[in-house]
Amino acid sequence: MITTTVHDDIAAFAAAVRSHLDDLPTDEVEDLLDGLEADLSDQAAEAADDFMLPDAATYAAELRAAAGLPERGTPARRTRASIVQQVRTGWRETGAAVRNNPVGGWILDLLWSLRPVWWILRGVGWYLLAFLAVWLVVPSIGYGGLVTAVLVLNGSAVAWGFLLGAVLLSIQWGRGRWLPATWLRGLRTVASIAVVVALPFLIGVFSNAVASYFVRDTMAYETYTPGLSVDGQRVRNIFAFDADGNAIPLVQLFDQDGNPLTTVGRDPGSVPFDTYFYGGGGPVPVAYVAPGARDTWNTYPLREIPAGVSTWDWSDDITKATAARFPFPRVQPLPAEVVGGQTDAVPDATPTPVATVAP
Repeated sequence: MITTTVHDDIAAFAAAVRSHLDDLPTDEVEDLLDGLEADLSDQAAEAADDFMLPDAATYAAELRAAAGLPERGTPARRTRASIVQQVRTGWRETGAAVRNNPVGGWILDLLWSLRPVWWILRGVGWYLLAFLAVWLVVPSIGYGGLVTAVLVLNGSAVAWGFLLGAVLLSIQWGRGRWLPATWLRGLRTVASIAVVVALPFLIGVFSNAVASYFVRDTMAYETYTPGLSVDGQRVRNIFAFDADGNAIPLVQLFDQDGNPLTTVGRDPGSVPFDTYFYGGGGPVPVAYVAPGARDTWNTYPLREIPAGVSTWDWSDDITKATAARFPFPRVQPLPAEVVGGQTDAVPDATPTPVATVAP
């Protein structure tokens, strides 16, 4: 366990090193000392009583030499600060101004305490950015292969390992670890900015992906089939046979509420043929039409445009409609017991005349 005295010594050492570098621009000093106290604290925790701080002046000179900077007191040619340096300086000055405000300082302290959350989000963002980048280059990523095994969270241990590795790297970089070279700090900054820009979109993508992964086995997917269907398959036509098994040339069908029973739904559309089948290569059901009357879709069997004659000119194709051929000339007649049991179901009252369209 690191004692308070060791912490104070490390802070004093960092301040002494900073004083030996005070002739350098502020942004360069911050780059050189980035993560210094955290690294020394980790070393102190590992070394315990054997931990010793180096000489501040010597350490500062070594930092200058490693960064290729001139020794202290060497005249340096004054150059105009780059745009990046100006932005960084302005950012630090703005941060100092905000911290001097009580409310601003409290908000900054709160955000600072939430750094571990940001480290995790950044790692997840790196994983998703890698996934999207590969997906754009290889559109077939969802169809299997090595890329899918590495990046798609579909029960793949390699993919989950890739994600956890990205999160671990982000956490270590956030702690100032695993950054042996200066250029890695720049890479960390660029990668962090990329995640911040894409974060709103990435959160939505990741949450949907995780939700789909965990509930895909319990979700019931429903598909909508227009018109009349059986087991998800559209009914193209209907053929009726009487109790004796003879084909009925024309029959009108209604549902339990007296509504016309059609294969195209309640609103068949503005053309007298079934657009669901039109252009599909097979027969196309056609309604019965008459001048001044509505198209009749509940009179079966519907006429059909034969397969292979469609020309995409429906006004011409409709004239080619012919009577549909029954699938069977005759079927098994119903037993007498069944026919007799339905006698009471036939209405006795005289049916009310209804305007229908004659075929």
